[in-house]
Amino acid sequence: MGTLEQLGLALTTPVRRRLEMLRRDLSMVGGRVVLGRRAPVLVDRSHAGARAWAHTIPRRPVRVTRVVHETDEASSFYLEEMDGSPIEFEAGQFLTFSVEVDGVTLRRAYSLASPQLPDEPRHVTVKRMPEGRVSHYLNDHCAEGTILHVLGPSGNFLLPPLSGRPRHAVFIAGGSGITPVMSLLGTVLATEPASRVTLIYGNRRREDIIFAAQLAALRERYGDRLRVDHVLNAPPRGWTGGEGLLDPPTLQQRFDALGLFGDTGPSDEEDVEVYLCGPSPMMQAAHEALRARAVPAASIREERFTQPEARTEARVYSTTPQPMSVQIRGLHADTVVKPGQTLLEAGLEGGIGLPFSCAMGGCGTCKVKLREGEVEMDEPNCLSAAEREAGYVLTCVGHATGPCVIEVER
Repeated sequence: MGTLEQLGLALTTPVRRRLEMLRRDLSMVGGRVVLGRRAPVLVDRSHAGARAWAHTIPRRPVRVTRVVHETDEASSFYLEEMDGSPIEFEAGQFLTFSVEVDGVTLRRAYSLASPQLPDEPRHVTVKRMPEGRVSHYLNDHCAEGTILHVLGPSGNFLLPPLSGRPRHAVFIAGGSGITPVMSLLGTVLATEPASRVTLIYGNRRREDIIFAAQLAALRERYGDRLRVDHVLNAPPRGWTGGEGLLDPPTLQQRFDALGLFGDTGPSDEEDVEVYLCGPSPMMQAAHEALRARAVPAASIREERFTQPEARTEARVYSTTPQPMSVQIRGLHADTVVKPGQTLLEAGLEGGIGLPFSCAMGGCGTCKVKLREGEVEMDEPNCLSAAEREAGYVLTCVGHATGPCVIEVER
């Protein structure tokens, strides 16, 4: 059996970047750490659970420097590290926020909407959701100078490296799904002079369009390199843009109007990439419409949202402690999962350097192979059906219902 120190060293190479982020976070809080899918769920814990999570899974503070009201229902919160430095991230990533509301600690993921540029202020944009305690709390109470606590950035809804020729990035977004899209399209336009961008953006009303002014300014600045196609379900009188929900027929109409994709897919002369982010019905409709145009699945990337209210309370999976063994490259260490703990919380409390990032089941960084035993997970989360069938679990939302053995394969 290897020592815990050896175990940590065995993990260094495959997750070096994550550990560098961990060391930075630890220094900032006095002691702290694609898929392309995400489950930005809300986790509700008791006071005891909230304290355990805060102590076991370290967070770091960030400062709000400015608040901008984008629409009646959405605000942007500009953030910086406590030392005044910009938050380091890749375009398309998100931060996990830990917010106390009415004495309960809640976790929520929000995408960074800023382009990945050195001098660009970082911000997240939060839209009020009908049952969203965190979204309402931030919009009602967050102001300049507010200190928030975060993990990350996390996520793999990223721009792949250029293949050697310019890209044509096609974005299909709905509602608040525009937030990571703004980061990605702004980065492409600013850093790839020969690439071009097309955005199909669906909302209910014109007043609901987040970043309407910013998109207009980008269109004026970049000209024909950026096409923005607004589609409204309840358009005002005289509206000349697209109309309807972003369902398959409407999307087919927009493809035709924009000259996107022939019946046999993108032409060989185009390096087309498609990015999807929005409500589940829109995502399903987009996949159907793209299949009808023979767009290869390998060319499609997505950031999938789930409803925060879908998981609002911590469930007790076991009332007795359960032994857990962790294997990493032939080394192993043992610990105990206490009642109410996740595998990740138990591992970190036991000094085992398990990899993680968002700590809420949304990024897949903590995916491990379940070699023995039984583990149940909070739902929804980002694991695919194929990954579940292959025996993978997420330690950050995984709970031991008996003795278990897990293997870190990275």
